[in-house]
Amino acid sequence: MKKALLFFLWVLVAVPMLAQQRQVTGKVTDTRDGTPLLGVTVSVKGTKAGTATDVDGNFKINVNGDATLSFSFVGYETITMAIGNKSHVIVKMGPDAKTLGQVEVSTGYVSKRRGTITGAISVIDGKQVESRPAGNFLHNLQGQAPGAYIMAAGGRPGAAPAVFLRGIGSINSGTAPLYIVDGQPVSGSDFSLISPDDIENINVLKDASATSIYGSRGANGVILITMKKGTKNSRPQIDYHGFYGYADINRSKFKMMNTKDRLDYEVFIGKRAADDPAIPELLKNDFNQSKVVFKPSQTQSHQLNVKSGNETTTIYFSGEYYQQDGIYFDNKFKRYSSRLAIDNQTTKWLKSGVSMYLAYMDETTPNETRNSLQNPGMLAYMLMPYENLKNDDGSWKKFLQYQAYNGARSQLWSRSQGLTGNANDHLKFLGNAYVEADIRKDLKFTSRFGMNLSDYVTKTWNAPELAAADNGNATRRFSRWSNAIWSNILNYRKTFGAHSINAVVGTEYNALTDYDFSTTSRNTAFPTLYEFGAMTVANTSSGSLSKYRMFSTLGSVNYGYKDRYFADLSIRRDGSSKFGANNKWGNFWAVGLLWNAKNEAFLKNNQLISDLRVRASIGLTGNDDIGFYPSYSINSKSNYESKPGMVPTQASNPDLAWEKKRKFNVGADLGLLDNRVTFTLDYYRELTYDMVLDVPVSYLTGFSSIKANMGKMQNNGVEFSFKTDIIRSNDINLKVTGNFTYNKNRVTELYGFRDELLGTGTGILVKVGYPRGQFKYNRFSRVNPDDGSEIWLDKNGKETTNYDGGDAVILDGKNMYAPYYGGATLDFNYKGLGIFMQWNYMIDKYMVNNTQAWLVWNNDSWFNTNRTADLYQNMWKKPGDIAKYPKYGSSTAFDDRYVENASFLRLRDLTIYYNLPKNILSSTKVFRNARVYARGNNLLTFTQWSGYDPEYFNNLELGIYPVSRSYTVGLDLTF
Repeated sequence: MKKALLFFLWVLVAVPMLAQQRQVTGKVTDTRDGTPLLGVTVSVKGTKAGTATDVDGNFKINVNGDATLSFSFVGYETITMAIGNKSHVIVKMGPDAKTLGQVEVSTGYVSKRRGTITGAISVIDGKQVESRPAGNFLHNLQGQAPGAYIMAAGGRPGAAPAVFLRGIGSINSGTAPLYIVDGQPVSGSDFSLISPDDIENINVLKDASATSIYGSRGANGVILITMKKGTKNSRPQIDYHGFYGYADINRSKFKMMNTKDRLDYEVFIGKRAADDPAIPELLKNDFNQSKVVFKPSQTQSHQLNVKSGNETTTIYFSGEYYQQDGIYFDNKFKRYSSRLAIDNQTTKWLKSGVSMYLAYMDETTPNETRNSLQNPGMLAYMLMPYENLKNDDGSWKKFLQYQAYNGARSQLWSRSQGLTGNANDHLKFLGNAYVEADIRKDLKFTSRFGMNLSDYVTKTWNAPELAAADNGNATRRFSRWSNAIWSNILNYRKTFGAHSINAVVGTEYNALTDYDFSTTSRNTAFPTLYEFGAMTVANTSSGSLSKYRMFSTLGSVNYGYKDRYFADLSIRRDGSSKFGANNKWGNFWAVGLLWNAKNEAFLKNNQLISDLRVRASIGLTGNDDIGFYPSYSINSKSNYESKPGMVPTQASNPDLAWEKKRKFNVGADLGLLDNRVTFTLDYYRELTYDMVLDVPVSYLTGFSSIKANMGKMQNNGVEFSFKTDIIRSNDINLKVTGNFTYNKNRVTELYGFRDELLGTGTGILVKVGYPRGQFKYNRFSRVNPDDGSEIWLDKNGKETTNYDGGDAVILDGKNMYAPYYGGATLDFNYKGLGIFMQWNYMIDKYMVNNTQAWLVWNNDSWFNTNRTADLYQNMWKKPGDIAKYPKYGSSTAFDDRYVENASFLRLRDLTIYYNLPKNILSSTKVFRNARVYARGNNLLTFTQWSGYDPEYFNNLELGIYPVSRSYTVGLDLTF
């Protein structure tokens, strides 16, 4: 009876409750652009019921009666909504300035909340570099981060640019930042094999607080690349990124003599008779040879990504094909790559994962010898305008008949026929595996092993027709480069009361091996086969083996109090095989402080200021990028009377120590109007000292120099950046960003007994009191109107007709490194239709226009090649002429005439795009997102530079591979 009564009471209570329970569905999107938000936590207030949105932003949840739902997501404002009797709701969430500081930012060995980071770090979203036609993605970082100085080293597809963070940090040692891809060190050239579409984000670490944990590898800054991974609790997502396009020579201000000008010039200088019967026939041909030699080139890219995950395992897989032809007819670049990343929550306390990247690059490369007619970049301008390079069927002529060639075989024909050439194959494996154990809730141990492996094959060949004495020859060079790294890290992270601690300790072992050999053979067994295996006589061979080992211990602690005051302490001890026996170990450290003023009572409720943080740091980093064996005594092979032997070529220095850099930084971050407008300002001072230089010694020692620690150099500067969401709504969005850097470099000490370094580059001076890259040249005054000779200024400023290198003077304010640089972007979108623009600029950059010099030198040595159009018009011809160029037969001296201002403003990217409406896509039941676009790169360049390209990184430009202007159309799809 009692049980029956209880059952009856349960029915009376439960049945009405069950009757009230119902299912509510909905969708959550971003207020800024309407994209679905994945992983938003949806809960019923007052209960334990909850769920999360899927990849389309959709959710389902059971509620009782008139429930209130709560929507929360990291970095977004929490929303509560009383749903009444609704069965379907639409929720729009926007960023929350109060929680943006909670977003995790990786500093390499540990992740920290963005609002607790004391260091200077710039974060670049992977979307800013994807789907752009650059064989090396580092080019796509140009102008995107303050302090990042990025310059092309030429326009060949796949070529790595020169990259500096906060100025050039050394004289003789390495100056490139440390690149880390998912915990694995890589080189700048490796990015020619890494697809930018696999990149999630890029963190640029600049000051001591951010980089000292990397010790001897962090002196020049660190660029961390985080690759994409799968997503937990999500259905499979497939992304396709593809584009097609073409490229052409970007710009050239070299206007060469046309046929009439050339013939008039030849007659005037006495190399051709005025009544030469060949003139009428030659006048029938008038070619702009640069348009004949350079060609529009094709490019295409296709990448497919798949990512998915459940509660325990996530997976990401990608495959890519990328092809880019160069504007030189015999230059092709192809990349095939694939990446697999798996993360598994093996047990409740153990997580493991593996990431593998495999890529293959195949390229044919042109001759880039800068001052050679075998280089198409020089050939294009030095060929005679009346020379027809092609046959009637469009093929290259085998023999050319005028001046420089005068009946010789055309290298254009030879390379097009495959009779000579250069090619490279590059196989890259980049992988790592890790285990992560939760020892307790606040203590985690991670062990990670990574391997960076490259096999590189270089091939050159010449047919018997071109190498008759050898009956054909071929060379093969094989290189294997491997870098293994094993790290073990213990991370303690805890919040108790008003205090928080995020600390790591660990060890790291790095083993690098570089091995190569090459051999040349001759005498082909088959007249039409020039492969290495067809050669019958071994000619020469060589090889090398280099090894490097480093062991490190490291520690870092981030302490916070009341979420207002934070301190970072880090220390690292490195032991390197590169240094002398007495100084193999180096200690590096940093201290950083942060004040989160927004959390103070006087700003907490301020509606205008949404974020205000003040940062400061000081520390010491090191540089061991000084070669493999700089401290060792080295002997080299030699033959004496046909017998093998060894000769000493380098003196040992057991006291050789670390090149060090002391860094100081103070900065502030300001956010206004819910962070719709943000500013970052940093001031830094960096002193490089104990530089590894080649110090002169007495020849009585048997050597001319020894590697030793001497010299100091400073980099001081200011960085400023801003981001604005000027308009942010469902239909219209407008974002503008910009950054500016000023860097002042100065050499403050060299040897003590000498304050100047010579021989560091044509016209380049390294001198105490002056910046690195300072120009020093003789000064040109004028052309003497009486006799057409050149007049210079001596070191005292008096005119002289005698060119003397001792009269060279320092050209104040003229430096190969631009002290001012930066960039800006604009992104405007109206109902899915948008335009994106990115600019970058450099100010007060100078370079020697050596190509221009070669094209205006006016004597017999250069008669047999074409000259610039204004040479004949503006050269001295008779007494009394006020001329720009001297008389025919003048010298070929280098002077400041050829030092030009290479400052520039460039439209790096212009993209017009359209995001297809969600309602149309959802009706297909297939596509989740679709985007079509048309993109132009390097469309406009504003500069006074009169040569190929002002962006080129060098003290002088001579026949470089020009940077291309490209046009692409692309499609991005999500299934």
